[in-house]
Amino acid sequence: MSCASSSAGLILIVGVALVVAMIATESIAALAIAALDGGGTVLVLAAASLAGGWMVPLVGFGRAPWHERLIIGAGLGTGGLSLLTLGLGSAGWLNRPVALALAGILAVVGIARLALDVRRQQAGPRPNTQQSGPFNWLWLMVCPFLAIAILAACLPPGMLWGRPGTEEAYGYDVLEYHLAVPKAFFEQGHIGFLANNTYSNFPLNSEMLSLLMMALRGDAVEAAFMAQMVNVFFAGLFAAAAWLAGKAFSERSGLVAGVLALTAPWTAYLAGIAYVEVGMLAMGMCAFAVVLRTDVRTEGAGRRGLAAGLLAGLSAGFKYTAIPLVALPAALLVIFCRRSPQKRLLALASFAVGLLISFSPWMLRNLINTRDPVFPMAYSVLGAKPGLWDAELEARWQKAHGRQGIAEADKPLFVRLVGRTIGDYRMGGILVALAVAGAVVARDRWTVALLLILVLQAVFWMFATHQYARFAVVMLLPLVILAGRAFEAGCSGRQWLLGLLIVGAAWNLYRLGGLYYDHTRVETVAGSVRLEAYGHTNWFVSGQWPSTRVLRPVNARPPGTVVMLVGEARSYYVTSPCDYATVFNRHPLADAVRDQPDPQAIMHWLRGRGIRYILVDWMEMERLRDTYGFDPEIDAGLFEKLEPAGLEPIEEFLLPETEQVHATLYEVPPR
Repeated sequence: MSCASSSAGLILIVGVALVVAMIATESIAALAIAALDGGGTVLVLAAASLAGGWMVPLVGFGRAPWHERLIIGAGLGTGGLSLLTLGLGSAGWLNRPVALALAGILAVVGIARLALDVRRQQAGPRPNTQQSGPFNWLWLMVCPFLAIAILAACLPPGMLWGRPGTEEAYGYDVLEYHLAVPKAFFEQGHIGFLANNTYSNFPLNSEMLSLLMMALRGDAVEAAFMAQMVNVFFAGLFAAAAWLAGKAFSERSGLVAGVLALTAPWTAYLAGIAYVEVGMLAMGMCAFAVVLRTDVRTEGAGRRGLAAGLLAGLSAGFKYTAIPLVALPAALLVIFCRRSPQKRLLALASFAVGLLISFSPWMLRNLINTRDPVFPMAYSVLGAKPGLWDAELEARWQKAHGRQGIAEADKPLFVRLVGRTIGDYRMGGILVALAVAGAVVARDRWTVALLLILVLQAVFWMFATHQYARFAVVMLLPLVILAGRAFEAGCSGRQWLLGLLIVGAAWNLYRLGGLYYDHTRVETVAGSVRLEAYGHTNWFVSGQWPSTRVLRPVNARPPGTVVMLVGEARSYYVTSPCDYATVFNRHPLADAVRDQPDPQAIMHWLRGRGIRYILVDWMEMERLRDTYGFDPEIDAGLFEKLEPAGLEPIEEFLLPETEQVHATLYEVPPR
């Protein structure tokens, strides 16, 4: 065994021990969840990653170093697993036995690929690469960030992050669709069209892996921790791909890029909850790495362009905005490759084919369901099926996601651009400083390309999004690579830069750790008390958690009791069959009122639909009415008319501070 291998093994052992110690210090319960649920998730995704190694030779990486094949295979394998889950679920074949069999098959195929690679590695010549020596110990700086991400993943969805009224709002989107949509598919037994949730028409690569975890666990809510651990895995893949991309310039650049990818607060912030950005970043950085590594080799421009396109398409399968913010920048990198014009055109054509292959399943699904391949985007151009979408719903959508929904619109554009992108502490201020240093030190075509990508991303963020800070997280892709280039061999001032790297990581940890502390402690007379909420989804299901207390009487009803939600759309913790609609869909009750406004007819319709209870969240309904819009047919007057027709209010929920009624539970009595 070489000295370098021994050093890497020792660093890995020390790093794992540090992470385990940090988690155990915070909570033994969290350590148990990380070992069981996290371990199961990692085994499934590791099997998919190794199985993805069979695709690597087909896209021009058959003779690449083993670590390169492993990382690219992980991107292709885990992304492919998402699409495979989509196929199985759409056919109605995804259940626990099938999910377990799929995991077993992936393990066998992956181990076979690993054995073949190990055999070839032993038979082939030893790679002669420059080592970073003592600098490898810098990897230990990622340990506390990884520990925070794992701890966050062990907390119930809806506990992190934000405060009411902020962008994240305690993971509002997670409970409304990132986990609620796969939960609906799981309960239906197949992946179909959800007329009540527009977000279900988004590309759902992340949600497909959550659905797979639900099938493996056999319970949609108890699978929350496995689903969140998927993002912890993708955070690791993001760092590995950043390391690989940086290695195109030097060993030290790769090491620093990998460290920066994990010590940027955004990564750990998003890795512990069921958002989609970490998977998008992981696939995007894999695509960047493929292009950058292709430039240092002479063979396989077309096939490697195909690999980059496949990975870019998988990135777009996590989020629509990855098409202009990740895929287009990756194509821009292809243009800057040191190739003949003919080979660059070939690589670009192959890239486009790969992008279409890996993203087309989502476009095809939407085309069948809505007649718009990127629904609900481009409605003004492509339209939609009759009755599915109209001008009023489009107006609501634009108020939330278009120019009308811009965050902090009262501030000047430049202030918003800086403050909500590179100036946001979650991006990591030292990362930006190091990226500037890298651009100054390494003044070549790649620096020009990466700076152009940053400009492209900033322009799109400013003029084609609602300027949420999270939408700028894609800037990590060029920033991390540029920052790594500041440490290329031969550049001056490395000791000063090293100090900046360490101080920056420490500052990032202070800010992120403080945020995590605030969310997991409550102040009492005796001081701060830690909330031992790890693993306790039952607190949310049973209504013990303050934000879900309205669910206590709902989930206490006999199994199979159908409940209608009005105003509220966060359905993840509702255990009964649930009838609801997001604000961007027509609520079925509003349609019924328009068709038959007579109260007796509406009550008859409710009974015919099987509705036994209606939970009305008055405050959420008014918030939506004042911001995006809400069905005008539904208001307090409607329920006042329905009460004489038989609708019975059985419980009211008051705000503790003002004792104002914020929600009411009604019963629809049988005849």
